[in-house]
Amino acid sequence: MPSRGNLRGGEITSEPEYPNKDVTHGVFSFGSSGFHIDSFERATSKSLRKLLFPELLPTEQARRSACIEAAEAVCEEWVIAQLQHYGIGFHPEIGGCKAKALLVTNVAHGMCDNVPPQVLSIKMDLKGKYEAQMKNYYVDMEAYRVQQLPKRLARFEACVSPTEEAKCDPSLFLRKYFLDEQGEPDKAKTPALLLLPGYQDRALVVTGRTERIPALHVADAGRGGVENTMIIGWDRARVNGRAKQIDAEHNVTRAKDDWHTQMLRHREYKTKLQSGAKTTRPFDPYNTCGIYIMHCQAVERDWPNLTQSLRLRMMRGGRVGIFDLGIVTGLMVFAESQRKVAKLVADGTWNSDLLDAVDSDSEDATTADYYEYMDDTEYDLEDREDDIDDSSHSRRLYFQWRGYNTRTGEKQHDPSGRNTGYIQFEDDAAVNFSGSLNIGILGPEEVPFEGYKIPGLAGPLNMNWDALSHLASDRAKVPKHVW
Repeated sequence: MPSRGNLRGGEITSEPEYPNKDVTHGVFSFGSSGFHIDSFERATSKSLRKLLFPELLPTEQARRSACIEAAEAVCEEWVIAQLQHYGIGFHPEIGGCKAKALLVTNVAHGMCDNVPPQVLSIKMDLKGKYEAQMKNYYVDMEAYRVQQLPKRLARFEACVSPTEEAKCDPSLFLRKYFLDEQGEPDKAKTPALLLLPGYQDRALVVTGRTERIPALHVADAGRGGVENTMIIGWDRARVNGRAKQIDAEHNVTRAKDDWHTQMLRHREYKTKLQSGAKTTRPFDPYNTCGIYIMHCQAVERDWPNLTQSLRLRMMRGGRVGIFDLGIVTGLMVFAESQRKVAKLVADGTWNSDLLDAVDSDSEDATTADYYEYMDDTEYDLEDREDDIDDSSHSRRLYFQWRGYNTRTGEKQHDPSGRNTGYIQFEDDAAVNFSGSLNIGILGPEEVPFEGYKIPGLAGPLNMNWDALSHLASDRAKVPKHVW
């Protein structure tokens, strides 16, 4: 149990410690990564059959992909963990070969089609304890912040400039200039650009919080250090334009934002990937995970000040993308056909870590099972003919997007389902793609764009699908624990 802060006379004298340790029961653990044994989550019955009996899959590509995945995933520790997840007894000194044979036999006889009640009971007990632990932490943290607020306000009010305020307390700074009393964006407070001369956000404490506020943008300009200027405002074009103006005044060229520099990083990444000894697995949506820089002529033509860094971050097994197209930023939900995308958006399956439809107790399902689930739904069986992709589209993913206009802050929540598009990857490694999307602000026609994968994790990180809907509720507000 983590420390809940030192108490003295009813006062919390130190910040409560975040509960990093998992809750455990024997070999089982539950924490931020879910229910697992020695970091191994329970594989669904469908995944077990795929990994242990790849020869039974219907296509050659599926068999090759499963063999590659099994070579990476199946080891003695993983096998032992699966036996324990499914309550299969074995001798403590069982060897790896015998353990695998035991698991194969049980899978073949259907003994892993359901999770034993005793294991489910352990899971629910650990989950309850972990959630209670987290609840206690947030309650204590809230009490600590309330207790510390008068001291923070006193220090903050003693500041004589916005730059000093941002250095003193980034949270109170953003609340003062950009949020209302409920923590929601308030453009009326500071409609003009706010400049912070002499402020450099090395720890990203302001930038990180700004990313959580829809339609609020930040940029750096100048030579850095005491000669750096941070610009914050509601209109991205104005923010970027002012940053470029300040850079020009100081004769600063930002090579990291130069397209040719980014493309050099892409080519180096592609060359390294192609020269690697490890064989690339056949195309799988999982291969798309990572960061892509993007090129879109329509945006670059109409809004040149918004094209410094167009990006797409593919995540969650290739089923979700956070994108930044300059004039619009938001979320994309991916699947192998537009019909599947529409179903995912409608029922919210993509937005759950608990894919309940995968099997009888699939709430620990992996992201890879998401695509298997989509292939087995009643919906797909009814519409199979419309969803078949020809060979030229074998690396194509379709999407529906939702976002907001970076200049006006207007939400593009798409109630009629017209915010659609696709991306077509060039090869199995998913190193680059071409695609098109419907985006009303750029006109009635589909807009082409391209993407090129680069190494690293830089990219848009925070987004909330519900916050981008016309029914945005308290979940769309800036979370209290951020402050």
